[in-house]
Amino acid sequence: MKRAITFALLGSCGFAVPALAQQSDATDGLGSVSSENSFGRDRNIGVLERRRPDYTPEPIQLGVLELMPRMAIGAGYDDNLYAQENDRIGDAYLRIRPRVSLVRPSPTLKLSLDGELDLLRYADRASENATQYSVNAGALYTISKSDTLNLTLRNGRYSQERVSPDSPTQASRPVRFTLSGGTATYTHVFNRLRVRGVVDVENRNYSNSVTPLGDPIDQDFRDHTTYTGTAVGEYALSPSIALFVAGSLNKRDYRERIGPVAARDSKGFELAGGASFELGRKARGALRLGYFQQDYRPVEFEDVSGLLVRGELAYFLTPLVTITGTVDRGIKETGVNGATGYLATNMTLRADYELLRNLIISAGGELEKRDFNNIDRRDDRWTWRGSASYLVSKRMALRFDVQRRTQSSWGATAGREFTDNRVSVGLTFSGL
Repeated sequence: MKRAITFALLGSCGFAVPALAQQSDATDGLGSVSSENSFGRDRNIGVLERRRPDYTPEPIQLGVLELMPRMAIGAGYDDNLYAQENDRIGDAYLRIRPRVSLVRPSPTLKLSLDGELDLLRYADRASENATQYSVNAGALYTISKSDTLNLTLRNGRYSQERVSPDSPTQASRPVRFTLSGGTATYTHVFNRLRVRGVVDVENRNYSNSVTPLGDPIDQDFRDHTTYTGTAVGEYALSPSIALFVAGSLNKRDYRERIGPVAARDSKGFELAGGASFELGRKARGALRLGYFQQDYRPVEFEDVSGLLVRGELAYFLTPLVTITGTVDRGIKETGVNGATGYLATNMTLRADYELLRNLIISAGGELEKRDFNNIDRRDDRWTWRGSASYLVSKRMALRFDVQRRTQSSWGATAGREFTDNRVSVGLTFSGL
């Protein structure tokens, strides 16, 4: 628990980019490089995972409840606020993020509730201001030594970044959307075998925007509900290696539409197999390979299928340096008109260096390749990040972030090309 709090604190005071909601993946935990996994691979601890008791916030005890208040305050500058190739406009911003977490620890029924308000205010461009929030609740029921049931609910309101390919270039303000959903996970462990069933439901509702002249920009075509069911089986051959298979079915139900563009309803599946492993004391990781297919109901939309890849590797160069790489390939939903989705290939590489016990230096890069379905467009998005996190005390942390993002696009319906640089500083207070 304390390790999780420390990890959250190291990342909570970064203000380089506004928070974005992410589509849940029922197989996210498969072969995680985290040391907190079902096979007890903790001979090495990553820099960001390491316990730091002298700098870990202590929750406030309220009887059987644990309360953790947190306030993050940051300021930064974005030199290309509207993500344009020419006529770049920059602006400074202030970001305030109060957060409260409430936990009822229990060996049989652990309950949790947390809420966060995210206020983003720009110095000159008030149209870019955003008020975001998220509320999450969870219940972990330990039925027996072998069986657990984990339930989570989530709800939030978010603003889409201007640098997102899904953001309309002619919009006078960022697109807002709400997200709500829930997940139920049942896990059974029998000796070396662990089986897991996951059901997830998520709804996204997008608000229309307007042009500078006041003309409406329809975003209702993006409203949809996604239903996903997943089954996972993992078998430990030894403490150092485990094999797994996973299969999932999904249904993406879009709002019924009247007009030239049909609703992008679809059904799909994923099948994959792989292994998670620990290579001595130097590396820990996983690799998953498989096949995905998404079939669209409207006949004018092309179905999509291909090779599914997901892998991650943590390399412990020294006890003070952790290098982490990931790769992920699959189909994603999009807000680009005419496209039914895109084939996304993401590759990341990050290094974390514990310069001092309470000073963490991080640097990394990411390449995201998007190959859009049903239209002729391909995007390459590079992101470079650097940060320094300084833990002053149990209650205070400082952070500095710098980020550079570029986008290149090709095809008959190519998107924008731009370069965006951001720098920010932040201060986080935790506890009382």
